[in-house]
Amino acid sequence: MYIKISPPRGRWWGAFSLLIIPIYAFALGVKDFTFQHLGTLDGLSSQRIYSLHKTKDNAVWWTTKYGVDRSNGTVVSNYPLGERSMYSSFAGRVVKFAHSTCNDDELYVFDNTGCIYHYDKIQDRFDLVANISKTLNIPVMLSDVLVTPDYMWLGLREGVYKLLHKDGYKMKDIGFKNFTNYVMPYGDNQFLFCSRNGVFDQDKKKFSDDICICGYYDAKFNNLWLGTFTQGVKVIKNMGKSQSVEMLNMPTNPVRAIVPYDERTMLLGIDGFGVYQALRLGSDARPLFSANEGPDGALHGNGVYDIIVDSWSNIVIGSYSGGIDIARPVGSTTAIFRHVKNNPQSIINDHVNCVANWAGDLLLMGTDDGISIYNMATDQWRHTSRGMVVLDVCKKSDGKLLIATYGNGVCEVSPDGYTRKVYSTADGTLKDDHVYRLSYDKTGNLWMGTLFGSLTVKTAEGNKYFNVDNILALTPLADGRMAIGSAHGLYLMGVNDEKPKAVEYMPDGKADANRYVTDIFQNRDGKLWIATDGGGVYIYDLKTAKVTAQISGENGLPSNSVTSLTRDQTGRIWIGTEKGLVFVNPEKPTDIINVSYCYGLNTEYVQHAVANLPNGNIIYGTVDGAIIINPKNITRLNYQAPLVIKGVRTHDDSDDNAEDSDEFRQKIADGLLKGEIRLPYHKRSFDILFESINSRNQFDVAYQYKMEGMEWSQVITQQFLGFENLEPGRHILHIRSISKTSGIVLNEKTITIYIGQPWWNTWWMWCIYILLIILAFQGAWWMYNLHNKYMRLMMEKVALPADDEVKKKDDEAPSIKERTEGDATPATEEDATEDEADIEPVKTEGMEFVGMATKLTLDNLKDTDFTIDDLCREMGMSRTLFYVKLKTYTGKSPQDFVRAIRLEKAAKLLRQGRSVTEVSVLTGFDNPKYFSTVFKKYFGVSPSKYE
Repeated sequence: MYIKISPPRGRWWGAFSLLIIPIYAFALGVKDFTFQHLGTLDGLSSQRIYSLHKTKDNAVWWTTKYGVDRSNGTVVSNYPLGERSMYSSFAGRVVKFAHSTCNDDELYVFDNTGCIYHYDKIQDRFDLVANISKTLNIPVMLSDVLVTPDYMWLGLREGVYKLLHKDGYKMKDIGFKNFTNYVMPYGDNQFLFCSRNGVFDQDKKKFSDDICICGYYDAKFNNLWLGTFTQGVKVIKNMGKSQSVEMLNMPTNPVRAIVPYDERTMLLGIDGFGVYQALRLGSDARPLFSANEGPDGALHGNGVYDIIVDSWSNIVIGSYSGGIDIARPVGSTTAIFRHVKNNPQSIINDHVNCVANWAGDLLLMGTDDGISIYNMATDQWRHTSRGMVVLDVCKKSDGKLLIATYGNGVCEVSPDGYTRKVYSTADGTLKDDHVYRLSYDKTGNLWMGTLFGSLTVKTAEGNKYFNVDNILALTPLADGRMAIGSAHGLYLMGVNDEKPKAVEYMPDGKADANRYVTDIFQNRDGKLWIATDGGGVYIYDLKTAKVTAQISGENGLPSNSVTSLTRDQTGRIWIGTEKGLVFVNPEKPTDIINVSYCYGLNTEYVQHAVANLPNGNIIYGTVDGAIIINPKNITRLNYQAPLVIKGVRTHDDSDDNAEDSDEFRQKIADGLLKGEIRLPYHKRSFDILFESINSRNQFDVAYQYKMEGMEWSQVITQQFLGFENLEPGRHILHIRSISKTSGIVLNEKTITIYIGQPWWNTWWMWCIYILLIILAFQGAWWMYNLHNKYMRLMMEKVALPADDEVKKKDDEAPSIKERTEGDATPATEEDATEDEADIEPVKTEGMEFVGMATKLTLDNLKDTDFTIDDLCREMGMSRTLFYVKLKTYTGKSPQDFVRAIRLEKAAKLLRQGRSVTEVSVLTGFDNPKYFSTVFKKYFGVSPSKYE
């Protein structure tokens, strides 16, 4: 049902209508916005949205049946409310944000059962602060909460109550017992109660008979907007004075949101009809967005429950079943055309090879699947030449179009879409049907460049052919000649020339120039701008035949593979590349302004697919559809995205303890205020969480980091930085947000990280270590003294010979000198026999042992896989016993023993004239270099010099 209001009769109405007609001209439309949808696949806990909220950090929040969601433009976070195990809590649950007159950015949510939650920024969760049902000891239905500095107004089925949130959340009954849907702030500390029995002021005086469910007081025009349940929107103008009432001509469904958009426009969210717009003066309601087919069809749900407008004039719309829709003002990007599957009212294919303004409001886009023609006036699409790969287009004098196709020659397209082949190899006009470029010169001759065949020029006298193939660009010059860009270089020629003239555009001081020409543009000063695939752009002066500048990645070009060139109405040159879009001032060609940060512009542009429109806009063909930009609205990067360190998330399981987690997060928050993070040793594996929010340019925001004294990292888009087992001590971390496309630094933060020492490296443990060392020395000294005492006791028990006997033996025995300098013959035969009896068994056993070990080693000398374990096995004993015996008899370890045998054998072979390489193999060294090192260490000379 619609309410129809007839305008008043008379001359004054005609005069007034003249005043409002210009305002009508400024009405918003779908064309003024680009759209983004968020659903469950993007992280929403549910697509049933009840209310929206924006905080000072520019994050957008919304409530669903299951709790609260938060979006920072990159990640959607979910916050459950209450106990998840309580199945009854989800029955008919409606969760909404409390609205507020405060400026403290505190966040409250409530549900219809009377539970009120407060968001704890430090703990990053919603805590239950009041349960109205328990407080009143009755089941309640809570419809609205308005937060003021001293208390909360509660709109209940049971009436209106005050909740003193500054004083322990105590309840106060104000005596208003009507079922209240909404509490509206009005004027200076005044409030209106929207109930099922009408609208009342805080003195309980009836203000209106309407059943209102939302409202907005517009202080700018002193108008009160009331959203009703069954009568649409009522506007009470000039409040408190000679006020008047106007019912807007719009659907009578429930109006759930009334939000100002700009100085002249009010947005209205209507349950079942999408979003309407109206003048803030209080008139002229009309559709803006809906989920229906038609010119305003842009949403995913018509049941709009709430609307907010963020800092960048983006409109965020929450609907009952369609999730979140975001409408962004077009600004720099006025249109983006992309193929929608099974939707003929969209471009037929996303790979757009050529674009043109056909006539008036008609835009032509040649794709890999024919031509799409878009009527800007009617917002309608039609398609022709299906199945053809259309690479270029040019207009004929009769209004028809010629299109270059890949494999079908040149075709003609009439305004009604009829396509017919006009030039091909079949009729003898072309040498190849793979036509890349078409262009008329100043005298009306048609130039056709192909992939494999000759360049064809169709003149009034007949066809001319020139030996140039693989033509990628044809640009008429001011002097009547044609500039020809090919995969082999740049050529200039006139139609009467015998052959093209090759142009050398090697920059001075350079030994190389890229010859693969993708596009050519002649500027007003006559200079040629030459786009190449890999060499950037060369600026060539036809008068001096020299290159005056080269634009490349060294100057900031996002890619040296340049695809298109054009000039806007202000004279700036726009350069499309495979990795974004830039512009330059011809006076300073190396001062590159990368504009890929603008919405939709960070894409790959197709060769030669660019056209200037009459209104100053520029249309581009890309590998992901077509885009129209408004150059006047594009400047250097001028947006901000403050970097915020959100907190720390450790990998330690002990954080699962709620009390420990609360205390830990509080300490982290306190430290971040001072620019530091302090962590104990067992929490040295952790993530630092951060974000930079700019909803308009979020896709362009990226991050870098570095530790003090190191280089900046590669660009990342994730909003956390992980550390594993960071060393104890002090570390300085730098994090910055940057423009992904231009590299410009947006914001930077420095954090000092302190990792505590492990318990075994703390000062008190070092005290214990020192004490233990002292005790160890004392114990060793005590054991030494005890050992000496024990040896003395043992010596005392040994029977000593008599003094005279000792003296006799001393006289009979030879002196030490005689035993060492002589032939070492014992003094008596009896003594000799006794000594030999003691020594001979030991000596014989040792010689046999060493001899056997030596023989086994020599027998396996060439075997590089022969190990100590193998030797022990051959000797028939354990590794330990073998080690003890060998060490006893030779003083060498098994490794040294085997190595000595190998090296002695090697020395012998070298003396026989063998080569170093041969000797290393024969002695079991598989690496000659290692053999030389060991040999030199053993003998003091390298094997090559050994004699």
